[in-house]
Amino acid sequence: MSVHTSLSPMSSFKRLLKPPPTVPATTMTTPRAPIERLPTSVIQEIGHQSDLRDVLHLSLCSRRLSRVLAPVLYATVELKTNKSCKTTLIAFAKRPDITQHVRRLIVRPNSVEWTDPGDEMDEGLVASLIARIAGRLGALEAFEWDGMEMPNDELWSALKTSCPHLKRIGTSIGENALNASSPLWDFNDLRQVSLKVKCHSLDWLAEGLPKTEKLPRKFWEMLLERSPRLEELAIGGSAPSPRMFDIRHVTAGRWPRLRSITLGDMVMIASTKGEEQARKDHAAFMAFFVAHPGLQCIVLQHAGGSVHFPGAFVLPASALPNVHTFGGPLKFVKTLPIPQRLRHLTLTSLHHTASSFPPTFAALQELRWLESLSIWVDLSFGIQVSSPGSFGYGGRTSGDSLRGYQKYDDVQVLKNLVVSRPGLKHLEVACFTRPTFSIREFSQVLRGASSLESFVLTKVHKSNEEDMTRCAARVVSENPNLRRFTLRTTHDSWFSPGGGRVRQLGVYEALEAVDGRSVSSSPVTRGTRADNLDNSSYAEEFGVLSSRAEISPSASASSTEVALLAHEWGQRSLMGKEHWKHFLQTVGPPKDNTPPSSWPGHAHGKKHGRSHSNSVNSSQQQVQAWKPRRASFSVVGSISAMWEGGKTGLASPRSSFSSSRSGVGAQGAQVTWAPSVQDKNSLGRSGSASTSASGSSSGSSSSDSNFGTRRGVLFGRSGRQKD
Repeated sequence: MSVHTSLSPMSSFKRLLKPPPTVPATTMTTPRAPIERLPTSVIQEIGHQSDLRDVLHLSLCSRRLSRVLAPVLYATVELKTNKSCKTTLIAFAKRPDITQHVRRLIVRPNSVEWTDPGDEMDEGLVASLIARIAGRLGALEAFEWDGMEMPNDELWSALKTSCPHLKRIGTSIGENALNASSPLWDFNDLRQVSLKVKCHSLDWLAEGLPKTEKLPRKFWEMLLERSPRLEELAIGGSAPSPRMFDIRHVTAGRWPRLRSITLGDMVMIASTKGEEQARKDHAAFMAFFVAHPGLQCIVLQHAGGSVHFPGAFVLPASALPNVHTFGGPLKFVKTLPIPQRLRHLTLTSLHHTASSFPPTFAALQELRWLESLSIWVDLSFGIQVSSPGSFGYGGRTSGDSLRGYQKYDDVQVLKNLVVSRPGLKHLEVACFTRPTFSIREFSQVLRGASSLESFVLTKVHKSNEEDMTRCAARVVSENPNLRRFTLRTTHDSWFSPGGGRVRQLGVYEALEAVDGRSVSSSPVTRGTRADNLDNSSYAEEFGVLSSRAEISPSASASSTEVALLAHEWGQRSLMGKEHWKHFLQTVGPPKDNTPPSSWPGHAHGKKHGRSHSNSVNSSQQQVQAWKPRRASFSVVGSISAMWEGGKTGLASPRSSFSSSRSGVGAQGAQVTWAPSVQDKNSLGRSGSASTSASGSSSGSSSSDSNFGTRRGVLFGRSGRQKD
């Protein structure tokens, strides 16, 4: 008689799965997949050519694939929240096998968008953690620090000593004085240099304009004498800048490989030294652009009417033949040699008066090749009135001329914007008006943009706004041409083009059935939830996704419907607690007599705020493959990156761990989604590719020894790896 001890349910389950000891192990060995039999170099090449979200899923299939594809998945790491900075860097210290694959590291402690008041952290701690693991970052090629202050010299010294391939560096400048002998100025042969002035608040404006400062001499020696192969340069910050540096020496540089330049609200003309010197500075400014015909991206972030910056371009018609991306005031757009060449445009000046819009509309009509546009507006120049078709939201009377009682309509302004450039494929609108138009009204505006394939909307949060999931479903239903879009609301207005503190964020993509079969209006979703979203970033580009959906019994009885792939993050209004969800649900076209809140597939988004992992609302299912709604190429411009003159993408959700193959220029978006980090032993991974494609994945992580999203993948799917 045998005696059995009490076993836990998990132990019993493992015992049931254990193969009988009499069966030879060789006969029970799981056959290797054909892809695993390929050479390592071939698998890695497949990874480089594939969407990174698909690469992530492939790496979860086996340990060998995870090991082989790690260099692709962990090429770029971006940390956007304080908690993720600590968690990720501590995990890197324990996993040198992963750290060795990092080629680009971006750290953003105390980010304005993702840091609540009072939650600021000690940036010196983050810098010390990076310096500690610098010896394991042997493959590092690019490093960017985007904190409130410049990091200490210990960090730069460690990076210079331990990272011989580091050729791209960037740092922020705060209120602290610059160290003229910092190791930062000792780098050689750099390809990218970025010095960005951070603005903490606008309180300094009460004391008048800041005094002009000079950058260290060693900085100019590094830039002008020891970096002949420079490709990207950014100096300064968005206007108004709390620190004014004299950067006139930049016009003395001649870099044959220079492709991108960003000049912030700095001193380019010494107006206080007489007219003769001002003319020389102006001529040197124009000669610099003539001497760099290879420039493709130009960003000017100065304030309009500044006496320290030229008023417009004065260039020959043959100058700047390759510029296709521009960010700056409208007057510089008009004076480009051939502005019709522009494909991506960011207007950095705030449109805050009724008179500022007509010149912009007229200029856009001339840019016939323009594909993406980003604009920053404030529509609060009138008081709210009722107007037909505005639903009581958008009608305003002019604050400029109350005598004539001329009416301005927010919605009509947006319609005029869309109509002025009918060929747009991507649109970004940032509006901090309170109150302002609703997302429902914005969806109606987009009906007039038949070519628009993607958009990003940033606006101040409204308490009476519809649920974001329903808003997204409405947008998809009313605009069949859209492929992907981002909805973002902020807590309050912001004082710089970079955006304010995010309250809600949703990234969506419209998918359709691969075989064209119709799906029922009953949504079939798989979601997951986490109480915190430390590590979540989003991707503008998604690859083909396979999921489950309920197929209609009669394909001829209903039309082909669209599925909405959604990633949402937000803060609850009362406690400020974070919540996030990601799901796939079918969306049917609205009926004429159906109220918006009752649309098929719209009212089911909220129920995935809690854990519904692996739950499917259908008794009979079959696997349905989905693909993007359109197969044509669309520009997903991260022209919003030009707000800060950086090369990173649009503001991602409240997470900070993402990966991409390379830096994204202003002509392509890189917004990624990554799962949350719940302890310092696990990190989420997500990917976004270059300007033509990107990938993402998300899920909940665990305290398992697996690194990355081994236990958490899209739609809450979890499980151990197979050997």
